[in-house]
Amino acid sequence: MESSEMRALQPERKANKVLRRLVLVAVGIGMAWLLAEILLRVAFEALPPKVQGDIQQVRRVPWSDETIVPVMPFTIDRDFQVRMPVGLKDYPVRWSDARFAFETISAWENHRAGLRSEPPVYPLDIITFGDSFTFCWVKWEACYVKLISAEGWHTFNAAIPGTGTTGQLALISELVPAMKPRLVIWQWYNNDLSDNYDLARIRGEVGELETAPADDPVLPPQGLAQYSAVIQLLSVTLNPPRRSTPYQHFWEVRYQGRPLLVHSNEYPYATTFVYPRTQYGWERGLAAQEEGHRLIRDQLGAKLMLIILPTKEEVYAKVLEPVIGKPYLDQMAESREKLLATCVEKGWYCLDPLPAFREAITKGETIYYAFDSHLDESGNQILAVLVKDFIKQHQLLE
Repeated sequence: MESSEMRALQPERKANKVLRRLVLVAVGIGMAWLLAEILLRVAFEALPPKVQGDIQQVRRVPWSDETIVPVMPFTIDRDFQVRMPVGLKDYPVRWSDARFAFETISAWENHRAGLRSEPPVYPLDIITFGDSFTFCWVKWEACYVKLISAEGWHTFNAAIPGTGTTGQLALISELVPAMKPRLVIWQWYNNDLSDNYDLARIRGEVGELETAPADDPVLPPQGLAQYSAVIQLLSVTLNPPRRSTPYQHFWEVRYQGRPLLVHSNEYPYATTFVYPRTQYGWERGLAAQEEGHRLIRDQLGAKLMLIILPTKEEVYAKVLEPVIGKPYLDQMAESREKLLATCVEKGWYCLDPLPAFREAITKGETIYYAFDSHLDESGNQILAVLVKDFIKQHQLLE
């Protein structure tokens, strides 16, 4: 009897043993998964830039909406295009291989635009306007606006990322008459053409115009990937974003032993005047610059200096041309060269950093991030020297 009972219990014992093993395996997998989730967050700064980019919008903890890297806190603004809140403290930016934190203040009490600057000191010598290049994609101490203030000039930075010429003119019109600087520095970049169009759309001033095809948008993590960095990495690996545009999406080359990545589709709308949207953005931007000159020079009696920034592709054209091709590089330069010709025609004070940037990279300077498109600390340092020399050469603060 006992023998038959023992035989009857054996399958049950085997099942329990298998179940215990399965539970142990599940617990092991769960612990390993949890450990991986923790490590991906704790060691985030040490991860490769691509991995950081893939998981940065995953939630930091499941019960909060806060992501591993907070998104840029933009608010759509009918006047400026976008703006940021006042009073940000140590707000982190992890943009490809660019890493820094910033704070924002207002130009005066209750002004709505959050600006990255030290408080204004009067009488004000210089106020700077522009997009992310003058907001500076580096730590504040390395920003060219901060560096030129070492000359003893009272300088205030009013640049807002994500804005173009027309939105910047609106901010100029608000700040310059009240703050009364002696010199206004206004930075331009070729994606201003698209930004000018986008702001006109926000204001309802123009309809849909044809433009070059852009890349498919990168969607934030979906489903469980919102909470799990591991699932998000598996998702982008097994199901990478669909690429449907005719552009080759990036090229990676090496220059003096340093890897360089450029995105052929980063600013496709700014590379050619074939499309109506680019033409519209150019015309609106030029009209804004002419109005800015009338306001600053003729009505307020201050000086105005334009910085016409080149793209990374233009600076590294020599090494990129065999890979990208000269026609594409010529398109990238078209709007910048057209604006420089306008400067000569109208007698504007315009700084073209391209020759100095190209010379600097032959001497080992980097100028731009390896993967991101913004000026790095090296580029900001050289731009600061160029700006100071230009101001002194043309006696803009005499």
